[in-house]
Amino acid sequence: MHLKGHAMMNWSKQTSSQRIRSFKASAPATAINLRTFDQPFLAARQASIQQRMKVDGKREPLIFDVPRNAAILVDGVHVYIQMLDFAEVMMERERETEASHRRVLSMLHLNYAACDQVAEEYEAQRVDFHGSRMHAVIISPPGPENAQERAERALAFADAVKRAIEEVGRTTENGRYSTRVRVGVDSGPAVAVNSGTRDEREPLFLGAPANYAAKLAEGDQEGIFLSNKVRRDLDMQPLFGLDELYTERSNPAQTTGIGGLSGRAAFQTMRMSDAAVLNAASRARSRFILDVGTDASFSFHRHTPPLKTIDFTLLMPSNSIRMGLMSIFGDIDGFTKYVDECIAGGRIREMVANLHVIRSELAATLSEDFLGRKVRFIGDCIHGLVAAGTAHETNASDSVVAAVKAAGGMRSSFELCQTELDGIEALGIAIGLEFGETPVTRIGIRGDRSVRCSVSRAVSTSEELQKRCDGDQTALGPQALQHAPAGIRRLFDSGVAWGLDAESVGEHLSAPATISSGAISATAAPYCRES
Repeated sequence: MHLKGHAMMNWSKQTSSQRIRSFKASAPATAINLRTFDQPFLAARQASIQQRMKVDGKREPLIFDVPRNAAILVDGVHVYIQMLDFAEVMMERERETEASHRRVLSMLHLNYAACDQVAEEYEAQRVDFHGSRMHAVIISPPGPENAQERAERALAFADAVKRAIEEVGRTTENGRYSTRVRVGVDSGPAVAVNSGTRDEREPLFLGAPANYAAKLAEGDQEGIFLSNKVRRDLDMQPLFGLDELYTERSNPAQTTGIGGLSGRAAFQTMRMSDAAVLNAASRARSRFILDVGTDASFSFHRHTPPLKTIDFTLLMPSNSIRMGLMSIFGDIDGFTKYVDECIAGGRIREMVANLHVIRSELAATLSEDFLGRKVRFIGDCIHGLVAAGTAHETNASDSVVAAVKAAGGMRSSFELCQTELDGIEALGIAIGLEFGETPVTRIGIRGDRSVRCSVSRAVSTSEELQKRCDGDQTALGPQALQHAPAGIRRLFDSGVAWGLDAESVGEHLSAPATISSGAISATAAPYCRES
């Protein structure tokens, strides 16, 4: 199957409506099995894990392979680890090259291994790796009476993983993968659901603590940043602004150890010793040398469009893709607030059922209607790739058109979901698009826990653009704008389009060149989105 130009890619209201009704029928809210992660659940799960280990020697996380028609309410501590120097490693003299992409993939493979080694020591569940970020959660021991112990273990884990990443970077390949590390930590109730595919069995944790921990991990200053919820669980003084967090981390007179906790006996007991950190770093290096060895072990080839035909199960460092393509991020705007309202109002089953329908339809629109490839779901966000061209080269202009049409189709599909599903009328979808040379592969632990990985300036830019958009906006990156034909450029004033759906895209692509306004706003004020 080959994609020639963009004539064959179209969105159909009838097709989308039929799919939505089918997805809705397959996972109705009344059929969602809602469980709570409590002591009986933990005991049963630990027995199951022990039995599995006797059979094949594999140890699964405490929450794993959640059925599609199930959801688990979990009170835990969420930890986001951010590698701050990731972007610099990706570039070579201000340019992305094949060599720089090999280097950044090697860096991620190494540091993913270090994170996983430490997670095993703390029974921390790795939820996902996404580019330069790791999301993990501490969920045991369960129960409100154990909140302090979970917080202390999460803090000790954050401290250990930060030290391990720094150590493994310092001692591998003469420090070429070194990076500063920033960690965000928050706690509270979240809902674990299935990630949605047979070859991605990691659960996703939806709710405010995961979202806020990720926000605390954003920034340029290294350190461990705790939310006030975590601070209260640790009997620490609450803070009321990020400026105070920066001051606390940078002023030795105000803090010793981690956030002033070096005197706590419990934290000192849980804190990984220097020898243990060195051992974890050594095991990570050994895995890295076994799996990768050097940057050169990442071998790239082109994938003939359409990207829908990419088989992630076949990808690995020695069999990776690198080519010009469009990166698409589509995020459900306002969803975290919606999750919190559903948790508080006893509507978790409704939320889970709605999420399955929305994500399934967005993924189907991308892959079935526009022949793109989903990389992964990141919470309520979808990351996908689109390209047009031949086995020998990418047609940049056609790729931009294809991605913009896919974005329009995704918005139209989302709006149809709103007419079919209850309770989501206040939500929107924010979409970011950018073009560039991008590698696509799988890295980390071999087998069913390896990680789909697609990292590049295009990926980072499209994600950042999506974060700046509100639920009615689509943003097109500077590289994509350069390659866009006039019909597409008319849609994006200063790179942003409002209400860009399938109909709007079709009208502007077929309109004469003199048309410069219509359903899309012609004034691009600075744009931002609700957190």
